Amino acid sequence: MIYLIMLAGLYALHVLLKLHWITTLVIGAFIACRIPKHCKMQQTKVENERKFREVSEYLDTLLYSFVKEEKVERALVDTKAAMVDGPMRTLLQKAVDHLHMTFDETDVMRDSLRMIEREYPCSRMETIHDFLVNVECYGGEIEKPVSLLLTDKNRWEKRVELAMKERKKMFTDIVMSIAVSLAICGMILYLPVMEVDISGNVICQVLTAVVIFLDDLIFTHAQKYLAVDWLTIDFKTKDEDREKIRDYYQYNPGKDKRLSIILTVLMGMVTAAAFYFGKQALTAVGLLLMALMANQHKVGRALAKKNLIQSIKCAFPGWLLDLVLLLQSENVQMALVKSQENVPGVLEYDLQKLVGRLEMEPESARPYHEFLKDFQIPEVHSAMSMLFSISMGNSSRGDRQIGELINRNMEMLDIAEKGRMKNLSSGMYLLFLAPVLTASLKLLIDMAVFMLSFLAGAGLG
Repeated sequence: MIYLIMLAGLYALHVLLKLHWITTLVIGAFIACRIPKHCKMQQTKVENERKFREVSEYLDTLLYSFVKEEKVERALVDTKAAMVDGPMRTLLQKAVDHLHMTFDETDVMRDSLRMIEREYPCSRMETIHDFLVNVECYGGEIEKPVSLLLTDKNRWEKRVELAMKERKKMFTDIVMSIAVSLAICGMILYLPVMEVDISGNVICQVLTAVVIFLDDLIFTHAQKYLAVDWLTIDFKTKDEDREKIRDYYQYNPGKDKRLSIILTVLMGMVTAAAFYFGKQALTAVGLLLMALMANQHKVGRALAKKNLIQSIKCAFPGWLLDLVLLLQSENVQMALVKSQENVPGVLEYDLQKLVGRLEMEPESARPYHEFLKDFQIPEVHSAMSMLFSISMGNSSRGDRQIGELINRNMEMLDIAEKGRMKNLSSGMYLLFLAPVLTASLKLLIDMAVFMLSFLAGAGLG
């Protein structure tokens, strides 16, 4: 079926762009070779969307099932029964069988959950699994934490669905842009001016094939935005953030200032040479670049801080949620220690310092207030003040206040993640403009060939 559609589209291009049969055959062979890749990417898109929806349904059902008996084994069995036939249900059956039929000394419950995580890598699934295992092993109040987990999961689900919807709309716009640009390219071939026909020109034929090849590449890149793995789109490597925060704290102003001086002197020599030879425009540009080079260390520092603040705002609410879950069975200081296992990389360095200072000053507020103090983020300061109050037993409404604090931080996460999703999709706006650029190039060359043919036909060439 798809090859019949390809033939119909190829014939339409043949007529619209007045292609030679040789050119048509070359383009047809190219498209035929590309179709399997497009089909594979479409299958990947469908598969990733299916996985996302299965995980969303799984997490909802698992949490509601766990609340009944607070047993991971019963929750998995109930969840399996509630799921429709498919890969997720088959995987849950394997996890349940592993749980029932393994009798060695390994952590069977954790291993069963890891089987699911390996097939469906998702940070929220890992957080929920860790919470369930911790509650079954150590007990603790679960209704409020489950409510928080469901709220976080629902916000995540809505963000991803919104991103899916926006990308599908932009993909449609890109396809329309390609179609319209090709239609415009064909219009010039039908201009009724002295019956001049440039379609037979070799340059026009080759250029038309090149434009179609480029449009296919644009289409492929647009497909990649739809075929993204929605479960891992919010994963960030710890090493990347860890290096950034380490570089920020290990900043050497003297070294960077010396580099600024060297760059300024070099640019000053170039500017002086431009002034000596009377190049006023180059002199003006050189002076501007000198000013930039003189302050490059300050600009770089400010940009690094801005990027880290954005990363912290994305990472902090998730870490705080993990901390609140640990607080159901631990005191504040022990919860902070245990939260180091899954702390985001951008928070790891400061959390280590916080835990170390609390060992020296367990009753002091200073370690809490100095947590991420260089970045001056109000939400972080408010959360740490609340944690200190709870650690000292000074808050009679600690659970309620932490819940309100989590809600505010979830809103902060929502805003930060929506902005990050838009940034990840920004490349699609460029793809929307790309067909216009390729078509414009073809039109310019076609017009030049047309004018030469017209002048030659009029006896002026």
